[in-house]
Amino acid sequence: MFSVNKRMLRMKFHYFLYLGGVASIVGFSPTIAKQMGYSPMLVGYLYTYLSILSFLVKPIIGFIVDRFRVKRIMFLVFVLICGITAFALNFIQKLPMKTTAILSCNTTTVLDVCSNVADLQLPECDDSLSKLLINNSVSITCQLFCQPNKSFRDEICKSWGMDYCIPQYNTDTNNNLEYFNVSLFKSITNQIENNFGFEVNSAQFKENQVLFPACLKPVCTRCEIDCSNGVIMELATVTKFEANIWNILSFHQSWEYFIVMSLFWIGQAITWSLQDPICFDLLGAEFEDFGKQRCWGSISWGLFSIFGGALIDYFSNSDIHKNYSPIYYLCFIIVMCDFVVAYKIKITETIGSKNTLSDVFKLLNNVNIVIFFLWIILMGVCTSMVWNYLFWYMEDLTRKYHSEKKLWIKTLQGSALGIQCIGGEMPFLFFSGWIIKRIGHSQCMALGLFTFAIRFYLYSIITNPIWILPVEFTNGITFGLCHAVLMEYARIVAPASAVTTVVGFSGALFEGVGISLGGLIGGFFYGKFGGVSTFKLFSICSLFMGILHVLFIMFSKKNVNSIDSIN
Repeated sequence: MFSVNKRMLRMKFHYFLYLGGVASIVGFSPTIAKQMGYSPMLVGYLYTYLSILSFLVKPIIGFIVDRFRVKRIMFLVFVLICGITAFALNFIQKLPMKTTAILSCNTTTVLDVCSNVADLQLPECDDSLSKLLINNSVSITCQLFCQPNKSFRDEICKSWGMDYCIPQYNTDTNNNLEYFNVSLFKSITNQIENNFGFEVNSAQFKENQVLFPACLKPVCTRCEIDCSNGVIMELATVTKFEANIWNILSFHQSWEYFIVMSLFWIGQAITWSLQDPICFDLLGAEFEDFGKQRCWGSISWGLFSIFGGALIDYFSNSDIHKNYSPIYYLCFIIVMCDFVVAYKIKITETIGSKNTLSDVFKLLNNVNIVIFFLWIILMGVCTSMVWNYLFWYMEDLTRKYHSEKKLWIKTLQGSALGIQCIGGEMPFLFFSGWIIKRIGHSQCMALGLFTFAIRFYLYSIITNPIWILPVEFTNGITFGLCHAVLMEYARIVAPASAVTTVVGFSGALFEGVGISLGGLIGGFFYGKFGGVSTFKLFSICSLFMGILHVLFIMFSKKNVNSIDSIN
């Protein structure tokens, strides 16, 4: 008995260390990608690709483990890969960026940093950021390097009375405007042109300084800028390419990021698919206690998410650009400690069978199991919106309604993860066996869909990101309880010769099909219609699918919860 408890204690430690180690990386990965220059649609493509990759490798590794009895080796190798690749992310550079603005000289001189007019080829204005600069009282200075433009050069030389125009002083035959400095003092919103810019208080070009510069006739030129204000730099910054999947592949930074993220994602996907069957093997006939073991991972995920978010805010010098390095080091150290614990876990190798694949395909003849697989995909689609776009949505709400919270937004996001895991997942995982026994697997599946409908609707009506925190308690049902249902049901229906394969296939459907579809669909709608409309749409769809699931329970000849009929 003592030996069994010791083995389960090691399993608890593994869940605690491993999930705590990868929590911050997985949780903050969408906003990390955003800061590296990837658009919502590109993030959707990225996570679709990663989820498909996970879908492919999980059943393959599951088959190899069941067929060749190498569960221990695979488990340890992929735990190690997670730690190494997470640390490697710290050295991946962001996409090449540039700052662009238009300097216009007329009765006043104005520097436009963003525009809602596509023809001007300026970054699209972020109203939430622009509001931070209205009524700005702090002096802002910018250094400009403008494109060759003879008409602009001649006009400012004439209007500003600079010696640069006199031939004997000007040897520049390329019409280049070298670096010159401007001082900005008044923000301007041009309602007709939809531009946002600043009136230039003074300009210094070479030895000449002009106060309140103006021109006799209107001229303008495009410039790269370097300003003392971080918000202006954020407004004026764009990637050096059109944001589509084909152009992004021309940069080595994107390849480095994709490769390292792919290895990290494979590592954590395989570890997730192997750790649960290992836990079931240790539990034996007491498989209903799975949630009591798995809840330690939820506790750790929540604690380290809060801690990781606080570390990011503490080590960041800017409330716009965050320093994610602390969580890379944190992940590496904790996962290496977990490797030592995992090495000591007694792992039972599955008895191989030549008919592993045929045993798995026989499951598809049962309509109840097909409905179970479809439910897994639906839950993956819904979960994808939370994993990939909730933090993005929180940052959008902060910029739009509560800019004063940007300084500690990562702490707020980490707290959301903490509540998801400790306040939501942990108690529901712990009591999942008791709940499933009383209401049944199928009813728990329907409950998960209905809870997602409520959760997404609440997101859509919230304007203060703090109020997202109490909503995250619903994660106890949508992930904690439903994850236990997924694992237990897959374990029950799986043939003895293919437990790891079926559990891996179920996880692959959740992540590889569900999460990937959710990332793609969510990225499209989020980029096109914004967060509010997207969450309302997902709320309606979740409600509809929940009703369909209840109708299936009521009218199906074979109840999905009838395990005896499946066996």
